[in-house]
Amino acid sequence: MFWLWILAACQAGIVVEGNTQFIKEPDFTEKVNKAIDLLKKKAPGAHTILMTHVGKVRAFSKSGANIYLKPITIDVGKPTFDASLTWFASMLAHESIHAKQYVEKKDYSGQAAELTANAHQIEVLRLIGAPQSEITYMLSLDGNHFDVNKDGVYDHKDYELRNW
Repeated sequence: MFWLWILAACQAGIVVEGNTQFIKEPDFTEKVNKAIDLLKKKAPGAHTILMTHVGKVRAFSKSGANIYLKPITIDVGKPTFDASLTWFASMLAHESIHAKQYVEKKDYSGQAAELTANAHQIEVLRLIGAPQSEITYMLSLDGNHFDVNKDGVYDHKDYELRNW
């Protein structure tokens, strides 16, 4: 049996929902709070987007913006959680762009949406002092990472194949 932890992030009311089935507590809550604080201090615009459009960050089996949950939730898989703090913070910023796109009734999936979120993530990585390797990796992406099985369609099969 696993324990479910629910704690409020101090920064602005985002609920942080840990789940020891996926990520150990209190490590999850601590890292989410550190990432949010890093955005607040070094990338305030990204912090504002996150706080405005996302209501929860939860430990889960894979990472992504879950716009179908209310409040809009950023899911965090273990591989993403285990990355550096700068990468983790930039991922929160990236996924908050998808939440914003959804709220503003814009396309929130597909290559164009990903390229917009990627550009935001690159800007955030630079602002928060991420290593050049993380910025270089983001610059190498063409916005098609969502199509995991490379069949030209983004669907539930792609979501299930995620390993991040």
